[in-house]
Amino acid sequence: MKIAIDLGHGCPPDSGAVGIRTEEEMINAVGRKLIDLLKGEGHELVLCRPSGCGSVGQSLRRRVKTANDAKVDFYVSLHFNAFNGKANGTECFAIGGVGRAVAEKVVGNIARLGFVNRGVKDGSRLFVVRNTSMPAILVEGCFCDSPADIAIYEPESMAHAIFEAIS
Repeated sequence: MKIAIDLGHGCPPDSGAVGIRTEEEMINAVGRKLIDLLKGEGHELVLCRPSGCGSVGQSLRRRVKTANDAKVDFYVSLHFNAFNGKANGTECFAIGGVGRAVAEKVVGNIARLGFVNRGVKDGSRLFVVRNTSMPAILVEGCFCDSPADIAIYEPESMAHAIFEAIS
């Protein structure tokens, strides 16, 4: 399968949330492991993380264009939440069909690691989910500002949970 991997943010000024750990550091740790797992299974990967963007909007448009131009089969955008240090858990955003089915598997697998399952949410307001021409999910692995989530967060386990759901 040809899969687009969007390591969310990472393109200043779009640097992501900051908590006990930074969203960017967590995205990179889980993303690297997920990429290795997918490559090891023979999936063709298209990385969707632009550089040199002048705005968040430009970064999002480039990510979507890369995936659409490559005609990938599935799009995965990795993120981590932050709120007030008290919220916790995992959630995914998708729009119906295949995307929603995979998102359900992702949150179920991550919840089995000990995270609260916050469910699958409507992704129709999220640029990368709405504008890709293939099924897409945006994964919020856990909260980077939650002591409870950070206490059980382990990049390799989370990457494996996502991998099992999408491959």
